[in-house]
Amino acid sequence: MSQEDIKQLRDNELCVVEASDPSKVKFIDPIPSASQRGKIDQAAIQLSRILLNGTWGHYQNTNMLSRSDFARIYVDMLISGTALDSQGDTAEQEQRLITNARRSELEKLAREDARAERAAKKAAQSSTEKGKA
Repeated sequence: MSQEDIKQLRDNELCVVEASDPSKVKFIDPIPSASQRGKIDQAAIQLSRILLNGTWGHYQNTNMLSRSDFARIYVDMLISGTALDSQGDTAEQEQRLITNARRSELEKLAREDARAERAAKKAAQSSTEKGKA
């Protein structure tokens, strides 16, 4: 690549790395198009289904989609379940579901224990009252 080509790429906010041995260059984050290929394909398929079926009602209340609506739907599908998702990536969401399920199970067991203790106290009180009578 010429220096002019590299400058043009950098002017367009692309990262250009010059190396005498490219095999030794490592990126901290993998290139999204390579690492998320399945996710990108899945988002495109979901977008196609929404467009073909006309089921964009939860995104837009009209029968027409503008370019910005189209782009917003696609970006929403791309970032869902990734690190950019407001709810966290898929692993974080799954971990949150597991944690919540465990918490609800523990709360259920605690309520059952509390009911059993109250019933035992009630039974003890009624038996002592019967013994006094």
